[in-house]
Amino acid sequence: MNMSTTYYLRLKDKPTVLVDARTITPDTFAGRRLNDISALKVLEGGVSRMVQDLFEVEGPAEAPKDPGEIKIIIEGSTNKVSFIGYKMSRGIIEINGDAGHFIGYKMRGGAITIHGSVRNYLGAKMKDGNIEVFGNAGHWIGSKLIGEKPGKGMKGGTIAIHGNAGSEIGSGMRGGTIVIEGSARNNIGAYMAGGTIVIMGNAGLYPGLRMGGGRVVIGGKVEGILPSFYVISYSQSLKVKNITFNKPFMTFMGDVLVGGRGLLQLSYDDNRQYLEYYRKLIEEVEQ
Repeated sequence: MNMSTTYYLRLKDKPTVLVDARTITPDTFAGRRLNDISALKVLEGGVSRMVQDLFEVEGPAEAPKDPGEIKIIIEGSTNKVSFIGYKMSRGIIEINGDAGHFIGYKMRGGAITIHGSVRNYLGAKMKDGNIEVFGNAGHWIGSKLIGEKPGKGMKGGTIAIHGNAGSEIGSGMRGGTIVIEGSARNNIGAYMAGGTIVIMGNAGLYPGLRMGGGRVVIGGKVEGILPSFYVISYSQSLKVKNITFNKPFMTFMGDVLVGGRGLLQLSYDDNRQYLEYYRKLIEEVEQ
């Protein structure tokens, strides 16, 4: 196993406008000298700058040619700095602070860890790799872009959020796994074509909106479910992606408005006001 070569980027001052930092990735650092890494282009509010204008850069004089041998550690609250890890294929990025939009956008491999919170479009359109966030996350995690067709979102890899998340999680995703340990908001798994989303806490309105495939699991309360899902089973417990829920779950299929065959699995005890009617339907069929 190759030992990683570590580069430290320490934020000098907190930016007041959004920064496009898509050059901060092991793939871009690979094979470059330290002076060239420091001079990589970033856009601060549309103005061309260099990495060294925003960060103090520390590391070996020359980076390995293999991005899998590179680790980038970013120090500082970077919630204005976006696109870190863009299209990365290998290596490690660790952010010790908050992060901006589009972190891990179109990611193809490697690992990103954020010891803070992150804004919108985390892991959007990613194909592989692992992203872990120890704070909260915004909207459109692992999603497609607005206006794109279903299936244009996340295609592989894993995203784990240890806090809460926003709306449209996994919108248009085709594959991969998203796990939210806390709660999320509206339209979880909207337009999804495949993959798995697990919300261990509560969720907002209409999970599975127009989903064609895939699986959405809500371990807590939902604010409302669509009538275009039909119930298929009731179980005393549920295990998904090595996560076990020791309580009853009800499984639905839909969204029938788009001919969907996705699975929506909801905690029964947390949603009796919605699910008791469906439980009676299952009992009538079983008699």
